[in-house]
Amino acid sequence: MKQYGYATPYPHAPELCVEIVSPSNSTVEMAEKVQLYLQAGAEEVWVVWEHGVVDYYGKTGKLEQSGYGIKVKIPKP
Repeated sequence: MKQYGYATPYPHAPELCVEIVSPSNSTVEMAEKVQLYLQAGAEEVWVVWEHGVVDYYGKTGKLEQSGYGIKVKIPKP
């Protein structure tokens, strides 16, 4: 907020972006969002799916794990 205020969308993505998938989001839409975040300057994008799986993406594509050394584990309901 200090850097961009209330501008939407921000002209540059933060280093890490996390997208929580809603039931209305398609896999195609999520793939497009990941690419947009990366093109806007994000170093890594995390996509959290409804079933608790987290996918990690970087500039080289899908990652096995986060480059930040963090493993997100979503507890089952």
